[in-house]
Amino acid sequence: MKYLILFICCFTSLASCAQIPISRENIGLDDSLQIAVIQIPREVTVPNNTSFTIRDIPYTLELKDKNAVYSTVHKLTVANKEYKAYITSLPLFQIDAPNGIVNEPKRLSRISYADKDTTFTSYAGIELRGSSSLVFPKKTYDINFYTDSTGFNNQDFKLAGMRSDDDWILDGLHNEPLRIRSYLSLNLWNDIYTPHYIDREPKAKGGVTATHSEVFVNGRYKGVFLLQEQIDRKLTKIKKPKNGMTCGEIFQGARYLGASSFDSIPKLKKYLSSWGGYDIKYPDPTEPDWDNVYDFTIFVVKGDNDAFAKAISQKFVIANAVDYFLYINALRAPDNLGKNLFLIRYDVNEPYFYAPWDLDGTFGTIYSGKRINTTNDFLNNGLLRRLLDTNADDFVAKFKSRWLTLRQDILNEEQLLKKQKVIYNNLLQERVYEREALVWNDFIYDAEGLEYMQQWTRERLDFLDQYINDLEIEE
Repeated sequence: MKYLILFICCFTSLASCAQIPISRENIGLDDSLQIAVIQIPREVTVPNNTSFTIRDIPYTLELKDKNAVYSTVHKLTVANKEYKAYITSLPLFQIDAPNGIVNEPKRLSRISYADKDTTFTSYAGIELRGSSSLVFPKKTYDINFYTDSTGFNNQDFKLAGMRSDDDWILDGLHNEPLRIRSYLSLNLWNDIYTPHYIDREPKAKGGVTATHSEVFVNGRYKGVFLLQEQIDRKLTKIKKPKNGMTCGEIFQGARYLGASSFDSIPKLKKYLSSWGGYDIKYPDPTEPDWDNVYDFTIFVVKGDNDAFAKAISQKFVIANAVDYFLYINALRAPDNLGKNLFLIRYDVNEPYFYAPWDLDGTFGTIYSGKRINTTNDFLNNGLLRRLLDTNADDFVAKFKSRWLTLRQDILNEEQLLKKQKVIYNNLLQERVYEREALVWNDFIYDAEGLEYMQQWTRERLDFLDQYINDLEIEE
């Protein structure tokens, strides 16, 4: 791995010198659009004009406004060819996939990457990711970095201040009107929930972190994506199998088939890696072990009320259930109650807990990107209905108390609206939306979309305030 650092001197009365890290990984070029996207961290001072050479090719960057580095279109000349130059502070991916990208298997590619802390070029396997999203013109990618072109050994990299890992997702966000709902929703969950075993696993996370990034594929600019971690054993720090016994478990709710939403008990075929809407993610799905989650699902769906009320807190983390269902309702994420979630267990005899996933249909839209202006419903599944009906472990009081706490802080209306506006304004001011519209003709980024989202949020929070306050224990 080689880094090219250019030292660009700005001659002042003090003869000071600015150091700007620019390599080929920092500069994406699209000849069809005649644009360049240059990744330069905000901490770096950019001179008005500078010339440099990368791989024997001359470059000249001319700033149009030194006081508006990220919000102005500049000019980059590369070997006498001119480009409209956009400077971005977001991570930059450039994917070279000469054999194309398909929905399995992963095909060999070379990927260059640059952010404020990390610059590299690596071999990687890349494939399309998703199910319904596969029909979108703008695709989502699953990436595995390799040590070499054989692809036999994975290579970990620490990206955008997140964990060091080989396996990453680039979500195309094509169905998100402002490209901000998944980003906001995923990071909100980490603000709300901390794993119950954090004292035993200080580095464990209860959900993924995500950040916006810019992506080129085969020399064509593809717009803004959401770089995401994966929910796996490495993220959650759950226990590995011991002496042939399953300890930690991860099940992905991938579809609505009864079990994953706790509505029914489908017939179990133990040799399969999928059952009732779940896919086994850990341990090895080639040796499926359904015993624990099958018994737990029967307990929730068919157990009598007294048994459920007495034992549920030993089988599911009540604080997690409180947080998860409040969170899903605050966002109104109707597609995350049996699908687009993970059911996780830290260790043998430990309770299960939830982690959310795929949160594009939130804050007044559904998975297709269509607006659904519903604010006056309450979302639940079979587990939540039983918790409320039985008031297990004083669930109703805990649910109401936690809502009041969240409304004073993380889900405070003023704070939540401010977060939405800040994310939108950051993308707008760095001209990310302008670039997105260059390549996706149906993309609209006017302020009306933000106004709709904010008004929806106000009405949703108002409704939930009243609904949750009126919850009563059924006799």
